[in-house]
Amino acid sequence: MKRVLFLISIIFFSSNTFAAKQLSQEAKISLLTCSPGKGEVYTIYGHSAIRVKDDLYNIDSVFNYGTFDFNTPNFYLKFANGNLNYFLSVRSFKGFLQSYFHNEQSVWEQELNLSQEEKQKLFNALVLNTQPENRFYRYDFFFDNCATRIRDIVLDNIDGTVSYRDTTEKVSSFRSYIHEYEAKMPWVLQGLDILLGLKTDDPAYLHDQMFLPDYLMLYFSKALKHNGEEKVGLVKEMQPLLKFENNEDQNKAISPTLVFWLLLLVSLLILVYELRLRKKPLMIFNRIIFFVTGLVGVLILFLMFISHHAVTGENFNIMWALPTFLILAVLPLNRYRTNFIKYLLIFSLSTLFLFLAAWFIIPQQLPPMVFPIAILLFVRLALLYRYIFQQK
Repeated sequence: MKRVLFLISIIFFSSNTFAAKQLSQEAKISLLTCSPGKGEVYTIYGHSAIRVKDDLYNIDSVFNYGTFDFNTPNFYLKFANGNLNYFLSVRSFKGFLQSYFHNEQSVWEQELNLSQEEKQKLFNALVLNTQPENRFYRYDFFFDNCATRIRDIVLDNIDGTVSYRDTTEKVSSFRSYIHEYEAKMPWVLQGLDILLGLKTDDPAYLHDQMFLPDYLMLYFSKALKHNGEEKVGLVKEMQPLLKFENNEDQNKAISPTLVFWLLLLVSLLILVYELRLRKKPLMIFNRIIFFVTGLVGVLILFLMFISHHAVTGENFNIMWALPTFLILAVLPLNRYRTNFIKYLLIFSLSTLFLFLAAWFIIPQQLPPMVFPIAILLFVRLALLYRYIFQQK
């Protein structure tokens, strides 16, 4: 029911609030930037929106390209497949600000330094985007999101060209930029590093960096509009609307790298027990490790070859997270003594050895926790091969 009411409110806003599409001379258009949230993972990168305020026509609305519907059928499957539609919604500025006050997220406003003609062009483009046939778009975290949509629609509707003053030539990878926001959430950071492939390590130049709301705000503050001989700043005025202290102590999670080194240590103790006392592998331990690893491998394989996400292909993590581990996880031990399993074990051991040997030359940034995981898998496979095929 909430979903229906929400969509009705959007339609009402679009068809009634903006019936008079001619802005007055007093109209202001601003970029709103919201600080990273402390709750859901999708909030940790912050948010961008556009505010249009015109007191003469009683307009004070926020255009938000970052809207999605959790009630979408097959939501998680569509998100994983890169087919989840986001859409442009419009709500009152008061309601927008209240939601971020409730979430204790700071909000900054940058009033754009636009001519009356530029304001009207930008406003018309925003209103056009609210129409049912234009509202939805296929979300892409790096290349088509709430910040890049605003970057593009603003730059496309101003006269002349834009340059950026006082900027350095610092260029890092897309992965490095998102790491800035994931630093307090090490499990999220390293988990995403497993799923995001080689292209995430491509350099993100100035234009690309604006996929993050903070960087969009930063570069808009440095932007200069060139129109003939005239050169003016893109931002006229900047002010904080909400200000909350950043809690540096939040999310003190145990390092996943430490956890998996400890797990490797435990597995070596189990190995001593198996070799000296048990004289055979502890299969329940193997099956758990192999099953979880196989599931991760299936997810990586799906993201590489089926998903439409731009940066999940060519992922070297598939060299340790082999989907074939699922076979070893569910196959009864008495069915292991076949040539197929023998060659599967040899293939898996060879791939893991190659992965570990090439660790420092693989061109993709790999999460540190993967190294002890790969050693653990190699040891378990080697013991399994020895027990099945080299017993006398």
